[in-house]
Amino acid sequence: MTHTDQTDAHPTDIDVATTIGRTTNSGRRSFLGTLAAATAALTLSRVAPAQAAAASTARKWATGMTLDINFTVATKATGRVKRPYVAVWIEDEAGNTVRTLTVWVQQSRMNPRWLQELRRWTRQNSGMLSTVSSATRNPGTYAVAWDGKTDKGAMATQGTYYVCVEAAREHGPYSLVREKVTVGAASFKKTLGTDNDIEASSVTFSKA
Repeated sequence: MTHTDQTDAHPTDIDVATTIGRTTNSGRRSFLGTLAAATAALTLSRVAPAQAAAASTARKWATGMTLDINFTVATKATGRVKRPYVAVWIEDEAGNTVRTLTVWVQQSRMNPRWLQELRRWTRQNSGMLSTVSSATRNPGTYAVAWDGKTDKGAMATQGTYYVCVEAAREHGPYSLVREKVTVGAASFKKTLGTDNDIEASSVTFSKA
């Protein structure tokens, strides 16, 4: 009687199971790879616009452009009119000083009391006083220009800033105009506000 060798069936079963296992593992790896690729693509689609937006807001100051700031101070003051202390500077959106453009405080003698009345500018910048200050001037209309450089000498980026004009004088009121401007590549003009001794103020952004 002929006997079938039962051991011949097992290698076939093992090969089938191994093949199925390999196929299953391969499919799982393929699925996980596809899922990972899809996740990466989704993440990139979300991050790329944000990176592009950040890049656009970080554009450098437009070459040759200047922000001219005009202001009129204390021409309508009456009574005993002392020369005003004045500070004009630029702040970023967080309120940090970017560039001090002019500070008028030097007289035959400095009066610390009235100097401290320029309280917004001195809050951050009192240490710069000896290097940026100049003589006080009579009431009138004046202009200063910002060429886009920061106090550290670097070029600012395009974006949103605050133009600040502050004034104080002995026997006179405290005055502050602080208004937002958005600086890009295109020219513009904007009328700013008034406050007590600051009777008029405006900005013009154009080629120098």
